[in-house]
Amino acid sequence: MGMYGNFKAVTSEELDKFLACSTEEEISALLYVDQELDTSGDYLEIEKKWQGLHFLLTGSAHGGTPPLSWCVFGNHSIGGDDKPIFFGWIGIRYLLPNEVRQVAQALSETSHEVIASRYSPHDMDQQEVYPIGIWERDGDSGLNYILCCYPAVVSFYQKAAFQNKAMLIYITS
Repeated sequence: MGMYGNFKAVTSEELDKFLACSTEEEISALLYVDQELDTSGDYLEIEKKWQGLHFLLTGSAHGGTPPLSWCVFGNHSIGGDDKPIFFGWIGIRYLLPNEVRQVAQALSETSHEVIASRYSPHDMDQQEVYPIGIWERDGDSGLNYILCCYPAVVSFYQKAAFQNKAMLIYITS
């Protein structure tokens, strides 16, 4: 069991349906993805790598400078930032199509080598980057664990940007 990072590319019309939701149940009904049957390519799960990836993109467990800080934690909350509708760990966060394009561009300009150079097991353990307590223990294999999802995330954002899609971002357990 753990917390898993998920991305779902949606059209503006689909995003409007999510924005009209007022309960977790409504969101869950719209969000359900049967990974084995989904052939759209509009869904990506990065397992437990989400906060490690955020750290490598921004240098911190939370926050950072947009647009890279938006990649894992989005820029807006469904339900609003004051009263987000919770689904999973952080609620459903999202990016508008123009923000998806900004993230896609920033990701494509950020190489493996650049994000690898930001790997700091000590700092990650100090900031309690999820999965907590593994970074110093695992050393370089922790970096490889995160980096293996990076090409898929870059490609996923590029495809969504090309298709002028919004992005839903959520953490499930």
